[in-house]
Amino acid sequence: MPPQSESPDPIVLRLPRTAYLAVVILLLGAVPLAFGSSDYRSIDDVAHGAPAGFTVGWRLVFLLIPIAVAVAIARTATIVDGTGIRVRALLGSRQMNWDEIRGLSVNGRSVYAVLGDGAVRLPCARLAHLGAISRTSQGRLPELGDPVPKPAPARRRR
Repeated sequence: MPPQSESPDPIVLRLPRTAYLAVVILLLGAVPLAFGSSDYRSIDDVAHGAPAGFTVGWRLVFLLIPIAVAVAIARTATIVDGTGIRVRALLGSRQMNWDEIRGLSVNGRSVYAVLGDGAVRLPCARLAHLGAISRTSQGRLPELGDPVPKPAPARRRR
């Protein structure tokens, strides 16, 4: 029995966890809008101890914005395995088998999978990931090496 080639582990490329800081900032901005008062009291009302306004109403929809951003961050990914590349976005996903993919294209900081009918952007994939993607393709893409880290230039003393 001939030895079977082992398929490499799938690669999951995601947004960094620091992207959730945007959710925290959006939440801090949405809470006052969602729970704030819609009535504007005069300075006399405040001086005489009138209770502060706290309402729950239609403005709670402002809380959906940080929730939607958190779901988009959690869902956005590029998954590369032995069968092909799967791209996930907020509202859908697309599976591209290796026989459909003609190659990869780089435009600026974005990586695209070139297909017969166009190109599909691979979210979260960068130049540094091209070597791992080509190894996972098991020879279907040209072999690329891993990037060599470039050290920062040394500072000269003045």
